[in-house]
Amino acid sequence: MLPYPDNDQSPRTLSDALGRRRAGFGVAAYSFPYSCGFAQRPGQPGVAQRLDGWGLINLAALHSLSSVELPLLSTLPDLSSATINRLRAELAERDLSLVVDAGVVDHAMLHELLPVAAEVGARVVRVMLSTILEGARGDFGEWTTYLNEMRQRIVGLVPILEAHDLVLALENHQDATSDELLALCEAGGKRIGVTFDVVNPLAVGEEPFAFARKLGPLIRNVHLKDYQIFATPSGYRLVRCALGQGVIDWPAMLALLHEVAPSATLHIELAALYGRHIRLLEEEWWHTYPPRDVREVVPTLRLLARHARPEGEPWQTPWERNAPGEEVAAYEMEQFEASVRYLQSLAHKEVTAQ
Repeated sequence: MLPYPDNDQSPRTLSDALGRRRAGFGVAAYSFPYSCGFAQRPGQPGVAQRLDGWGLINLAALHSLSSVELPLLSTLPDLSSATINRLRAELAERDLSLVVDAGVVDHAMLHELLPVAAEVGARVVRVMLSTILEGARGDFGEWTTYLNEMRQRIVGLVPILEAHDLVLALENHQDATSDELLALCEAGGKRIGVTFDVVNPLAVGEEPFAFARKLGPLIRNVHLKDYQIFATPSGYRLVRCALGQGVIDWPAMLALLHEVAPSATLHIELAALYGRHIRLLEEEWWHTYPPRDVREVVPTLRLLARHARPEGEPWQTPWERNAPGEEVAAYEMEQFEASVRYLQSLAHKEVTAQ
């Protein structure tokens, strides 16, 4: 494992990170999949007024955040010089840093996007290995063959990453295990890191704290996300909620992240509009995973036992209940604002206790 050099500007404590005049965290576009127009019901109109890149920058500035994570290709009108110049100027005016979201690793797309990311001042580009959700790798085909292809693509991108002083941060997008991400980072060297989605380890049967400790300084970007857990006969369902309303012990998690990855950027990324059903109690679910010591799975099951919501409690989100678009948009914004308030309250408590 190759450690990354510390950043002299990185926060040293939770209160330092969250208690400054500007928050030590930002917002990712995928906190708003409906409002940004990423999610649309078949045969129904989408959001009336889309939250685009400029709106997300304004939202971050309004809440005194420090950064934004944007998929440039879907939140900006184009990648023309005029658009890029405006983006760079607006980020500078609001003193915001940028993480670029680039989707699944694809050479042609990244060779176009990486120079643009560097031009607007990004240092980290978040990518995914696949679009798999719920750890359901068996539905995807031959996972080992696919992962080897991804390894070749990632290694092949190292020269352009070097040329533009960028890091490619692979997300644990409910598909890859911690060991698989470690192997990919080691294959690619210091230009390859991880976007750590805090609760997505649960989708592959891993415990979030153990996942973070294993990846350590390879973590370059963090998705701050929380889930509530609902037990099912097949395993458990993960349902989106505001930070602090789910299963993560956030003071402990943030302290751990500042210990093992102090230079990582933090972004609220609430994402899923529908529950993720993790069927790890079904034998078929495990077919694409290598053998695992049962002691590595016990912490996940212990978390499930401790936090599972009462049987019969409603779990469907407004999206799943087919609520009107206005209600879905309000749901996204309310959870985002509740998450900002929660993180700010943690910083206030730590400062008061000192």
